[in-house]
Amino acid sequence: MMTRRETRITNVIRSRGVAVLLMLLGVWMAWRAPGIDLTLPLQGGALMLTLATGGLMIAINRHFNLLRTSSMFFAALFVVATCATPGIFDTGIIPPLLALVVTAAMGLMFSLYNQRRSDRRIFLVFTLLSAGALADLVFLLYVPVFLAGIAQMRIFRFKKIVAAVMGLVTPWWIAWGLGLMTLPRLPHIFFTPPSMLAGLPVGWPFIVAVGLTLLTGFFTGVLNLIRIIGFNAKSRALNGLLSLVSIVTGALCVINFTALPTYVVLLNACVAFQVGHFFRATANSRGYIFVLALLASYIGLFIWNIIRLG
Repeated sequence: MMTRRETRITNVIRSRGVAVLLMLLGVWMAWRAPGIDLTLPLQGGALMLTLATGGLMIAINRHFNLLRTSSMFFAALFVVATCATPGIFDTGIIPPLLALVVTAAMGLMFSLYNQRRSDRRIFLVFTLLSAGALADLVFLLYVPVFLAGIAQMRIFRFKKIVAAVMGLVTPWWIAWGLGLMTLPRLPHIFFTPPSMLAGLPVGWPFIVAVGLTLLTGFFTGVLNLIRIIGFNAKSRALNGLLSLVSIVTGALCVINFTALPTYVVLLNACVAFQVGHFFRATANSRGYIFVLALLASYIGLFIWNIIRLG
């Protein structure tokens, strides 16, 4: 049994005020990071997309009751985890854009559960992914995930697949038709030995942060799965899609580690959802210890990065 003081600590952590303070802390961390100038359009835009993803995560949870809690702590954790690895904002706009697009696509798919009239929203989901692929082909890696998501939402029909294909074709057809691009070439696939990991320019604090996130996602995801099995069919479907996106993103971080920064913001978002689930389930059994330790770890990694670059 938790003491009254521990209950108070848990309630404070889950409060809206603490979530706002943590998000502000994340912004401050990004602002103070060596080599990062948020007044630059690219780096400032990356931070804005990250904050927009956090806001979208909150909206999705409120609308679909995904985590069965109104606490915004999970979104604040996402912002802190992302800003604790500020090198993200120096790698281009693709990482936060991927997180925003895939999160938005998940939100749209969640709205389609057992909905017969869903062709337009399916078209929109795959249009978003395809439009993102105009900037980076990595977006196309999530097309099979959302095709599986159609089945998870219990709307797998021939017309839905046609809508998905039309959504994929449309942005490329428009761009090619307007002369904005030539026909794309297939990406070159090559093997990268694990020994190259130590040579990545992002540095060890970044790599350790990703490792921490992957371990956290695996640990909380497995424990959450046991709990989610007892949910109703719709909740299982929604959380099933979230889990699938999380697994694929984690796998891509390992398989395609030379492009590690590309997936990190989305990985942070997926794991933040899982931690939100875990904290909700363990709120009355000292779950606050785990989340405080996780926050401290990210802040410690940020300090390590500051010392290394300072």
